[in-house]
Amino acid sequence: MQITWDLFILLVFGVFVIYGALIGRNKILGILVNLYIALAVILVAGDFIYDFASNFQLITNNIIVTEFGTKTLAMVLITGILTIKSEVSGLDSGDSLSTIMTALYGFLAAGLFLSAAFYFMSPSELLAVDSNFANIVYNLRAAWVLAPVALMIGGSFIKR
Repeated sequence: MQITWDLFILLVFGVFVIYGALIGRNKILGILVNLYIALAVILVAGDFIYDFASNFQLITNNIIVTEFGTKTLAMVLITGILTIKSEVSGLDSGDSLSTIMTALYGFLAAGLFLSAAFYFMSPSELLAVDSNFANIVYNLRAAWVLAPVALMIGGSFIKR
């Protein structure tokens, strides 16, 4: 069975929404902030990381190295490491918010992650993706970047 891009995108949104609702507001906000940091790092150093990975014999002898795969994997690793480190150091503690709001943060985190991953694709790779959802996510990338910030600011005015 081959997974379609549309199904993959729906699964990513579903996982982030459910995970966000389960872990709570502060942890999903921490993941969002870490995702922004990882995105900034990849936008600045992504080409260097790709060049390094594509010229590293141990890697290139075992797998095919693509720019999309390298940058997406680096973004996932950076986000994961930052998230684990912030949980260990206790930086994610605080008040809780409704399950609906945390699920919304999870939805926005999924959109940010997917739009960043699609941004790493070359135009020809993006055209080869046969998915209406991928086109929607890619075309709304400014909204995925700005909406979590707007929600964080707006959410700070909500009385608890």
